[in-house]
Amino acid sequence: HFLTQEARLHEYKRDAMLAFVRANKLNRTITSGGRAPKIGVITTGKAYLDVRQALADLGISEAAANDLGLRIYKVGLTWPLEREGALRFAAGLKDVIVVEEKRGFIEDQLVKLLYNLDATQRPSVVGKTDETGRLLLPSDGELSPTIVAHAIVARLKRLGVVSQGFEQR
Repeated sequence: HFLTQEARLHEYKRDAMLAFVRANKLNRTITSGGRAPKIGVITTGKAYLDVRQALADLGISEAAANDLGLRIYKVGLTWPLEREGALRFAAGLKDVIVVEEKRGFIEDQLVKLLYNLDATQRPSVVGKTDETGRLLLPSDGELSPTIVAHAIVARLKRLGVVSQGFEQR
């Protein structure tokens, strides 16, 4: 019966699938953010490649990302967002940028996961827009490494991690 199937899906299969995601590290931290992580980038799919290219274009290696306090989290399974890994990624950060193509799918889930954390432990989360509602990463068209680089630099400047001339590298 379909109601029995639905109950089995939500009561057992979902938990088993999330355990599989954790055990097989489908979602993983790429850079740790070093000793003092400040800002995180959570991304998936093609957007992950755009993030990597954006960092390369900015001259930010993995070692430099750690020196800047930049933590990167690559999501292999976008729904449902695995809670334990996402919370571990966000722990200690001041700001999280969600870089994804089209709709803010991961962004919505991450905000929901972080919502009930104590305000002192909860990072700000931006993606399609920043905290003032201004466009940060478009939902239409295609993301590019240049668009992503501008967003990352804007967030690094906001936190005082880099100076105003940084993007002119």
